[in-house]
Amino acid sequence: MTEPHVEFVGGSEAMADMRKWASELGPQVSKASEPFAHRVAGIIAGRVPHLSGQLAGSVEASSDDEGVEVGYDGSVAYDGWIEFGGTRGRSYVPDGRYVWPSALEAQDEYEQVAAEAADDSARRFAWSTPSA
Repeated sequence: MTEPHVEFVGGSEAMADMRKWASELGPQVSKASEPFAHRVAGIIAGRVPHLSGQLAGSVEASSDDEGVEVGYDGSVAYDGWIEFGGTRGRSYVPDGRYVWPSALEAQDEYEQVAAEAADDSARRFAWSTPSA
């Protein structure tokens, strides 16, 4: 009687595929998240004080292969003071008043967007078929 024999075929191909897919995943999730980031930027712009509209106009969304970011573009000198305070009668809020709280509120939606993008990426990837 022969012993049962189990052979794992395609391990090296699977590892190569996973490395390649992982290198493509970040940029794909970032691209899929851009509309989300712009929506969050719009929410933040609607929440900041609107004396002249300059601060709201300085809220921007950007992306690169590492992810998306939402924040002020630096064109308004008082953005840090409005966001965090700390002087001239404005209490200091370490986490900020608008950007971070808005990002936290949107966290679940971002996770859903990113998960859907990852699933789509995995479905479209040309996975190898190992040969015996």
